Amino acid sequence: MKTLVLDKAVNNMREMAAHFNAELDEGNDAATITMDNHKAKGFISSYRIFRGLTVWVYNITFLSEFKVDLGIPEKRPYYFSYNVKGHYLHRFGEQEKFTKILQNQNMIVRRSPDTSVQIVFPANVELKIAVIILDISLFENLDIRNAKRLFKKIEKVFSEIPSHCDYRHLGGIDTETEKFASILCENNDVDLVGGLLAEGAVFNMLASQIHAYRIDIAESGPKSNLSKAELSKITTLGSYVVKNFETNITILKLSKEFGISPKKLQMGVKYLYGSSVGRYISNLRMGHAKHLFITTDLNVSEVCHLVGITSSSYFSKVFKNRFGTLPRHFKN
Repeated sequence: MKTLVLDKAVNNMREMAAHFNAELDEGNDAATITMDNHKAKGFISSYRIFRGLTVWVYNITFLSEFKVDLGIPEKRPYYFSYNVKGHYLHRFGEQEKFTKILQNQNMIVRRSPDTSVQIVFPANVELKIAVIILDISLFENLDIRNAKRLFKKIEKVFSEIPSHCDYRHLGGIDTETEKFASILCENNDVDLVGGLLAEGAVFNMLASQIHAYRIDIAESGPKSNLSKAELSKITTLGSYVVKNFETNITILKLSKEFGISPKKLQMGVKYLYGSSVGRYISNLRMGHAKHLFITTDLNVSEVCHLVGITSSSYFSKVFKNRFGTLPRHFKN
């Protein structure tokens, strides 16, 4: 297992680049490490939105287990983390056991001033993780509207968290935050446009995570009989379905593939996406069809085949119900 000790935030990206023999692209308050070697494939990015607000993005597959020791912080920032894809392990200081952070799970962490953190990234697991780091002690005196609003919001929402001890909140499986974190995880540009794109996604991701946190703490959200691990597994259903459109997809086949009973599968999809498994798969087919019409020159019959529908008339009917127009009209 490879271990990298990171002590000073200003040098973290350079240390990571040297460790992985990777290319480092530095821009205005941003940096990206790009890797394609025997150690890892993908990129890691860091953005500073303004003083006290930094974002780290992992869109990478490590080819051997990789351990990071974050050392002891000089300050006590908040870490808002969200897994778009994959999983990793997290622990404080000298804790015996690591905690597994699941796909589509929110995590909020605040360290005490004398505690280090260890993170283990597993080998051969595609990771897409967005981490927002807030040092609100720097916000109060900044003449920036968003900084002042964040300072007040964080102070209010997390007022009961003791500052002298470690705190970690593991949220439920949250598919709402995914759309904002996904923007960060796909953006590896360090230019002005990339920075503006990241900034909008950061504030939306933070708002979504704080909203989810308040629901978790108040226990006011909808309840599910499924475990977090089961719900996390169901969030991978979409990518599996898209890759297997041309096969005969049934709920029994999905149940066997994911190791979850048909009943639980239906309950999980209803809880996460508000629809039945059949409707969810149909929406995926139509969404992919729309994408193909926009990005390719394929005709209606070819798209119909690629999304796994054998009847052109049925495809046209479902597409119109979904988007309000026939496929041939949408294409034109």
